[in-house]
Amino acid sequence: YNKVVFGNDKLDFPCPLLLTSIHFLVQWAFAYLATEFCCPVLLGGDDVARMEWRPYLSTSVPCGVVTALDVGLSNLSLVRISLAFYTMVKASSPVFVLASAYIFGIEKITPSLLLVVLLISIGEFL
Repeated sequence: YNKVVFGNDKLDFPCPLLLTSIHFLVQWAFAYLATEFCCPVLLGGDDVARMEWRPYLSTSVPCGVVTALDVGLSNLSLVRISLAFYTMVKASSPVFVLASAYIFGIEKITPSLLLVVLLISIGEFL
């Protein structure tokens, strides 16, 4: 999909970050509609509606920013590098997600968590 949309020999869409932003906006709209109207109890809509700003800003916002940067910069990188190199670099993504979760105080690092992240990274690299 990304190579077709952003590739020079295909559609050559010049704004990968704009397209990523539109995708996230559509995801937010569907999530909002599902938690507000479809089944709010099952999806935790009531809990989110009662959530105060401090826990929201310290938990949800950092995760959202890191995820948005990951997806947006990944799309941007596909324009500039080969798919094989992209796949090898993307294998390190779980390591950076874990590091950022630790820095923001969301996750505590344990030996089992390190082993899981290492196995995922090795599996993606292969």
